[in-house]
Amino acid sequence: MSGRRNKDRGRELEYEVVDACKAKGLQAHRVFASGAYKHQLGEDFAGDVVVEGLRVECKRRKNGFGVIYRAFEQDDASVVVVRADRAPRLYVVKEDLFIDLITRGKNNAT
Repeated sequence: MSGRRNKDRGRELEYEVVDACKAKGLQAHRVFASGAYKHQLGEDFAGDVVVEGLRVECKRRKNGFGVIYRAFEQDDASVVVVRADRAPRLYVVKEDLFIDLITRGKNNAT
């Protein structure tokens, strides 16, 4: 697969995330050039997507995250926790739960 197609696939995922969040009434936008100019333009231009003020990195792989998908399927889990040695824990959630948590936080803040 060409480098160009990989960039296109990444951009497609970024717009999918933005569209899904906007469809649920959340403020979301894609960052100009997916954060490529953060060093020149500042931290407001870091990350791929911003959802309700949260910076979101979007990573798409053909099958590079299979272990995470299998972990969700194992017992119909809501959250999967992953950690590499000497690294912090990461909490992975499905899109519906992510949007629900963001919406709850937004509603509780007002």
